[in-house]
Amino acid sequence: MRKVRFLMVIVMMIFSVSLMAQKPFAGNITFEMSAEGCSDPNVAAELAEQSMEYTVMGSNYRMEMSQGIDVITIANGTNKTYTVVLGIPGYGKYYIQQDEEGIKKKMATTKFDYNYSDEEKTISGYKCKKVVVTATDLETDEEESAVLWVTNELGLGDDINFFEHPGLKGYPLSTEVKTEMNGENVTLITQATKIVPNKKVKPTMFLLPSDAKDIKEAPDELKQMLHLGEDEEE
Repeated sequence: MRKVRFLMVIVMMIFSVSLMAQKPFAGNITFEMSAEGCSDPNVAAELAEQSMEYTVMGSNYRMEMSQGIDVITIANGTNKTYTVVLGIPGYGKYYIQQDEEGIKKKMATTKFDYNYSDEEKTISGYKCKKVVVTATDLETDEEESAVLWVTNELGLGDDINFFEHPGLKGYPLSTEVKTEMNGENVTLITQATKIVPNKKVKPTMFLLPSDAKDIKEAPDELKQMLHLGEDEEE
């Protein structure tokens, strides 16, 4: 009888651990920007002010930032929608949303290749591996590449990458892109500086805000101010 009770305890412990492993990570991630190789202190100061706050759960993320206009970006990997919500003083909130069909149509002309390596480094307490992504425009053969530092320790779904890095395994905690800035060749880095688990994150955070209107309903003067054409409205 004692052996039976002991066996039941072991089974319950295994079942409990299994349930914990299946629960998706939910929390808040702060990303900050910097420019490696830039000698202009004004650029460094400007980038330092552009921190981005991400809320993530499973295959979804929500990013918020404010620079005169409040911007909320919602990537819902569950239903494959990508939404940008603009909060504009004096006008209210307006959204631009792309559904799965529209995203597939735009992605059809771009090929993504990922070169996974064993090179590692730790970012905000999480082990990451280096991945070089190359995006090729299939119409012009032009290529753009970036270095990603990707972690698999957060337990986020791969579908969280469906819009920016389709097919990528793991979640990027750092992105490095070579570009030209004020006549200098620099590496623009966006990196996670703080990761905090948050059990209060709800699935409703990754849905379209109820108080936002379709950008097609915006006044013409607002569309002109935002330089929005028909392509951006679709």
